[in-house]
Amino acid sequence: MTASLDAPRRPASLWLDTLPASLRTRRPALSGDTRTDVVIIGAGFTGLWTAYYLTELAPQTSVLVIEAEHVAYGASGRNGGWCTTEMPALLANLVQRYGPMDAMRFFRAGQRTLDEIERVLAAEDIDCGWRRDGSLYVARTPPQVARLRAWQDMRLKLGITDMTLLSAAETSERVGIAGALLSGFTPQCAAVQPAAIAAGLAQAVERRGVRVVEGTRAIELRPGVVVTDRGTIHARSVLCTTEAYTAGLPGHARRVLPVISRVLATEPLPEQRWREAGWRDRVTVADSRHQFAYFQRTADDRLLVGGRGSGYRTGSRPQAADRSGERVFARLRESLAESFPALADAPVSHRWSGAYGMHRDGEPGVVYDRDSGLGHAGGYGGEGIALSNLAGRTLAALVTGVKRPETRLFWTGHRSRRWEPEPLRTIGVRGVSALATAADRYEDRFRRTAPLAGAVMRTVL
Repeated sequence: MTASLDAPRRPASLWLDTLPASLRTRRPALSGDTRTDVVIIGAGFTGLWTAYYLTELAPQTSVLVIEAEHVAYGASGRNGGWCTTEMPALLANLVQRYGPMDAMRFFRAGQRTLDEIERVLAAEDIDCGWRRDGSLYVARTPPQVARLRAWQDMRLKLGITDMTLLSAAETSERVGIAGALLSGFTPQCAAVQPAAIAAGLAQAVERRGVRVVEGTRAIELRPGVVVTDRGTIHARSVLCTTEAYTAGLPGHARRVLPVISRVLATEPLPEQRWREAGWRDRVTVADSRHQFAYFQRTADDRLLVGGRGSGYRTGSRPQAADRSGERVFARLRESLAESFPALADAPVSHRWSGAYGMHRDGEPGVVYDRDSGLGHAGGYGGEGIALSNLAGRTLAALVTGVKRPETRLFWTGHRSRRWEPEPLRTIGVRGVSALATAADRYEDRFRRTAPLAGAVMRTVL
């Protein structure tokens, strides 16, 4: 029998709810006007990684990070816990737009980022339950098999040989997901407690002399100045790293689209239940639908399932208090039961929502204008745990003028065009989501590629 969805409605994500006491630091707000060399708006992954690498590249530089809520309030504390550089849709777009060499250069930089994150976590003694067991991308219908094989073919043409295709029997030996026809295993992923990374980074940059203030909301930013509700900041460089929350800044409403994602987690499960599910390690798992579900076995043995649909609120509001949430959570529960029948009755302890940022062309970007001192980074499309580190290194190098390989990647200086004004934005985003859902239902029912699948794959959502 499937357990009820009437789980306790915690005010925060699993990650924030289970953050160790040693990382639950609360910081005072800004108290009046101040000056600094660099001010960073947003104490999530991108802002904190940028601050960290500024302390490495230019330790004499004064850095101030301001946060409207608290460290890890946004996507850094509300995501699915995948630290991955595997981006099938983005990789295909990069090959088409920039050619195989630039696409491969970016992909290789992403792979090295996992090593860099692991290095910093060890150096700063940040315990985030890091477990690098890789990812399994599972195809359960013939159209999904075709897409998985096409992805593998593209990787091989680029000289990327670290993904292994596994048969149905081989997949079952790795993890007991029901109905698998084929899967692709790649080692390029770590399962993590993301809020612990952000909270640990905040403490690390403070030890290095960075000032972090919370409860301080940016109202206006312009060259050399950030006006907040707690005082005015004068700085040589003003960096916006607010990702999905960027629309709340005047003049930025159409630069980044906040896409709402839903996640639920079960109570901790005994080892016997995991053996019944055939899940021996902490490999992360995703199905191959257009509106796909992803799974993680957490460090405390919970099963986490998230959905990457195209949730959107009119006006680019990242808050997710809408009626569609109940339907999405119900679908996630169905995906859990369908994929892992042995765990279908596992009681749910946490349900939460978060928002990730999308640029209009689906590509992330890192921009810094030396003349004005204005910069920003983001648009990771849900892959921000790893990409934010690469972006932080890139942005810090651009600010300090230090020549580094990251600054030669395609995304340096990349400015996506703005999203359409409302109501066209809402109509477009929800239309694409409906197309993707319809394509999935068609393929699940008829076991052949949906007529509109090509249109879905060509969109950014």
